Amino acid sequence: MQVKERLENKMTTITLGFKNDFEATSKIAIQISQPLNEHEHIWVWDHYFCLVMHRLNESPEAKRLLLQMSEWATNFVKKMYAPIDQLQAENALVIDQKLHVDSIFIDIQELFTLQITDSPDVWPSVNVRIADDANDIRLAMSVIALAQHFLVSNSSFFRELPMHILAIRKFYIDEKSYTDEASINAAPAFAFQTALSFYQHLEEKISQH
Repeated sequence: MQVKERLENKMTTITLGFKNDFEATSKIAIQISQPLNEHEHIWVWDHYFCLVMHRLNESPEAKRLLLQMSEWATNFVKKMYAPIDQLQAENALVIDQKLHVDSIFIDIQELFTLQITDSPDVWPSVNVRIADDANDIRLAMSVIALAQHFLVSNSSFFRELPMHILAIRKFYIDEKSYTDEASINAAPAFAFQTALSFYQHLEEKISQH
């Protein structure tokens, strides 16, 4: 994967816009001010997912979001090394069949904003602007929409996402609930460590043959 050179303290803004007729059309607009390096997509998504889970707290939408993402990840793991053409033909890269993601910011009623600040030699910081009265259903759907956007735009994202989702779920079960504020940063860190350990173990097995 090619990694582009980054400028010091570069800021990228991701805007998710909900159209006036979202409840009828399930359309969400996404705009990214400057391209992120592809290897940063999973870092950004993990943090947004965990922040939204904490924000949703004990609401029914938190449980639905975690269940939907976990079910997709569990089913996808079985075929994640299939050719991408086959996965696309089967719609396996689509998490929610009803959701439509585009970049058309017309008749937008509600916005969620992620600000990603990058500095050399460290992972980006992710800050989110969400109104206090934001709709729980829209919050949950924004997480799925961002995942689907990255699945379309990043040809490596689909090999990372399922493992990270399942690792985060495991963290919530074994370590800290998403209702605990510490989980916002701790759950993504756990997911990254889990993925790193998996690939290190895989490389060791391959080298032994």
